[in-house]
Amino acid sequence: MPELPDVEMLKRSFDATSLHRPIAEVDVRSDAIVERGSAGELAGGLRGRSFEATRRHGKRLFAGLDEGGALALHFGMTGSLRSFESTDDEPRHTRLLLRFERGSHLALVMPRKLGKVGLVDDVDAFLEEQRLGPDALSEAFDDAVFDAALAGRRGSVKAALMNQRLMAGIGNVYSDEILFQAGLHPRTEVPALDADSRRRLFDTLRWVLCTAVDHGADPAELEGSFLLAHRSEGASCPRCDGAIRRIEVSGRGVYYCPACQT
Repeated sequence: MPELPDVEMLKRSFDATSLHRPIAEVDVRSDAIVERGSAGELAGGLRGRSFEATRRHGKRLFAGLDEGGALALHFGMTGSLRSFESTDDEPRHTRLLLRFERGSHLALVMPRKLGKVGLVDDVDAFLEEQRLGPDALSEAFDDAVFDAALAGRRGSVKAALMNQRLMAGIGNVYSDEILFQAGLHPRTEVPALDADSRRRLFDTLRWVLCTAVDHGADPAELEGSFLLAHRSEGASCPRCDGAIRRIEVSGRGVYYCPACQT
């Protein structure tokens, strides 16, 4: 599933290719991905308008429209955006296709129809309605807010990092990476973290996400001491050359190094 760094890359691509261009045609290929209205209402609400700015919050992307409101995108497990010029280059699994007046196209590509797209009147109200926590890279999300999010919680640190109501943007892959870099076992319980451990975890969280964004969210660019390129049972740990293991935590498959994460 695209997580915060991945969606930040999609935002930057959207900004570079699709702003300030009137939308000439809208082709909604799948009713299943439309939320907050019908496919016809979505098409009618976009046709003739243009995107003026984008905003990312966690794993969601919002494209603000010229006369108010925004297109809200959630990419599910496999979603992405592709900009292209010729119709011959249209990607497979296109579920929403926008054609701009000067001929370029934007496709929402989704092999599995698990993402959602729809129109919202007010982004902040939508985020509150969805009960999403602060974006994990926003200025508002500091160590005090992080401490407050963990206060009184039970269960694993892994589950807390992935809880979108506590902090938005971190999923299975980057929670594994954060715990690996912080040297914490994924089954570590939240109450077991003292103040120093929580601060180290927060600093590591920010560093991992910022580093991933700076490297285009590309695992090939993050090989070094990152776990991302070694997420398979028996792979060599990039730090100690021990064997990476896979276990289940909170119903999710987790990769970690038993030697580095005790």
